[in-house]
Amino acid sequence: MAGATRREVVQMLAAGAALACSRPVAASESASNDDALDEALRLIHGAEPMSKQGLSTHAPMVAEALCALGFSDRAVAWVAGYRGPLIEVPRPSRKIDPARWRDALGPRLDASSWEGALARWGDWVAYFTAELGAAPWRDVLDTWCARLAPGLSAAATHGAIRTAHAARALGRRETPERRAELARGLAYWAAAYEELPARPAAGAAAASYADALARVPLCWERSHAAPTGNIVNGLRAAGSLDGFAAARDLAPPPADAGAALSALSATFAGVYLRHGARHHPIAFVHAVTGPCALRRIAPFVKSATARAAVPYAWQAAAGIYAAYARRDDAERAGEPQPRLGRTELAARAVDNGADHAIKFTEVLLAEHALRPDPVYLAAAEDAVARL
Repeated sequence: MAGATRREVVQMLAAGAALACSRPVAASESASNDDALDEALRLIHGAEPMSKQGLSTHAPMVAEALCALGFSDRAVAWVAGYRGPLIEVPRPSRKIDPARWRDALGPRLDASSWEGALARWGDWVAYFTAELGAAPWRDVLDTWCARLAPGLSAAATHGAIRTAHAARALGRRETPERRAELARGLAYWAAAYEELPARPAAGAAAASYADALARVPLCWERSHAAPTGNIVNGLRAAGSLDGFAAARDLAPPPADAGAALSALSATFAGVYLRHGARHHPIAFVHAVTGPCALRRIAPFVKSATARAAVPYAWQAAAGIYAAYARRDDAERAGEPQPRLGRTELAARAVDNGADHAIKFTEVLLAEHALRPDPVYLAAAEDAVARL
């Protein structure tokens, strides 16, 4: 589709809607019969270099989340109906030298557009496509999760999230479309790579993530306003705060990645209810979905790789908190009292149709299944109505 006109791309995506069924399927059925995901990915990849929303597209992530929720039959229709401008994504221009891969990391900060800033995305797609053709995908993922983890906050955590959805899909079944999507997720993570500042914290680590948050400096306290612009700008502003560099090491080091991620996700589901239900909801959504990307990646990488990445998952969430939280929000918070169950929440998220409503609800329900906590259901209940 490289030579397709914008009108042809739109027609192609719309035609894909006819492939979708109207009957929701059970989650167990969806997990073993999600061929629709491959069709959705073919539509997305086949349209390149044009992409709805450009490199900010949520289409592949939502398609995989719908399958995880038990609505694989909706994936193609959702992708075909995804709204947003068609933007050309970067094409390959210079081959990445495997011996000097660090030189190709990160955005151009002086670019006038997001796609211009991530000019090496096409080069990274070509690189990871070759890597995934030469080695098992789990080995490639393990190597690059370890390398890219310090930049988990890159692109407001979207590189890690897109990678994670692709990894989970490959864990269900390995197909060319899913390997191609993993190449694109890793490429986004690498092309957008930025690290938040980090240096050892003075004194002992906090006893919990909640206690560590009390020691994180806030933009609101410095200027009585949240950063302007997108979440990427917000994270950069958080990184500039005096004392934020110590945030990574404020939290206790994880003995077990799974237990740490459960504690982290529960903490930030509560943060969403205290802060995101009042202001900047999309930012606080990413304080959960970003770290939970590591949850999806962890089963397919070495335990040491996952464990070493946890402090950066916490740091990314803490950066969003530093950018957008207000201390007085916590004073008005009550105990979560969800009224809806998992099945109803999943259905409402799908009926809502918004990308963040679907992705956030899917993450919250997955976390609740691992370690039941009403905070997940309460956050999902708010999200399906708000987002």
